[in-house]
Amino acid sequence: MKGFKKIILWTLIPITLELLGIFYIDQFYLNDETSFNTKKIDVATKKGPNKINVKVGDEAKNIKASYNGKYISYYEDESIKVIDTSNNKKKEITFEDGGKLSSYKWLPDRDIMLVAEKYSNGNLGNYLKFKSYNAKKDEKLPLSDENNKELKIPLLDGKYEVLDIALSTATNVTYVKVGREGVRSKLYRINVMAQLEETKYYNGKLGEITALNKEDRLVYQDVTYNRIRVVGLKNPIATGENAIHYLLASDSEDNVYIGNGEDEKVKKIFVASLKKPRDQWKILTLEERVNKDNIYITNKGKIYINEPSKSLVKDLESGQEVQYEGEVVEIHDFGIIVKDGGKISGKLF
Repeated sequence: MKGFKKIILWTLIPITLELLGIFYIDQFYLNDETSFNTKKIDVATKKGPNKINVKVGDEAKNIKASYNGKYISYYEDESIKVIDTSNNKKKEITFEDGGKLSSYKWLPDRDIMLVAEKYSNGNLGNYLKFKSYNAKKDEKLPLSDENNKELKIPLLDGKYEVLDIALSTATNVTYVKVGREGVRSKLYRINVMAQLEETKYYNGKLGEITALNKEDRLVYQDVTYNRIRVVGLKNPIATGENAIHYLLASDSEDNVYIGNGEDEKVKKIFVASLKKPRDQWKILTLEERVNKDNIYITNKGKIYINEPSKSLVKDLESGQEVQYEGEVVEIHDFGIIVKDGGKISGKLF
């Protein structure tokens, strides 16, 4: 009997050790929430300012960049061209028969874009479909539900287009603004399961939209009543000051950037938070009024001012400046994208 107990004991010891090993790997090696004392080395910031050097044709439109500038994209010859800036290799996003580009947008923190395609198809009428394009994998997948049914947004007529797209990668929720001149825009919400619902908003003209990153909230500019509102909340985001309020952007920490000024020009920028009282907001006063389209705010919350007359971009808080030649088409987390004639180039901050 003692011998039998010894056999069982010696059998259990290696099994126990193996289970402890598996537990350790699961809890400390594969756990996404494990904290390590490491230093992030960003390869992109180590490369020289001439990293981006792409030639484009005269018909290139909708020039955009991924969040880190690794990919440049533009629309030409009825397809989206995607350039890997590390080797200048070109990839192409084409559309199904009858499909045309309505809009596209890069995700704020990934090398993935959402593409909105418009179709006019006889008895099916006019509608939108959406594709997700992974630039690294060169893979395009339709937005479809668990039953592989493709998501479609019906349009009242062929003049409707996607006017804006707001994305949240943390909640996997997308908001789409659809409309045309002279009519009230429609607002749609697409959840993580690719299910669609129309979103109601205050009875006014819908302006700029942005989605908070950490919670499912859409912030929008109510042009009619000069308010910055949040879907689902009764009260607007109030700055406590008069003048026109322009919704500029939101960042990864759910800060909302509101420009205060008039005639499309901004004098103050309010960095608002839904979770903080107004006296804890950051308020930045500009030296002179700046056209709102020349204010760029990255996903990391960096604010840059483009001064076209001086051909320079300035970091609003540090004062650091970057000179350029041509026309600024995009500012990403690490630098600026400039188009000069038939060339797209970049400079890093």
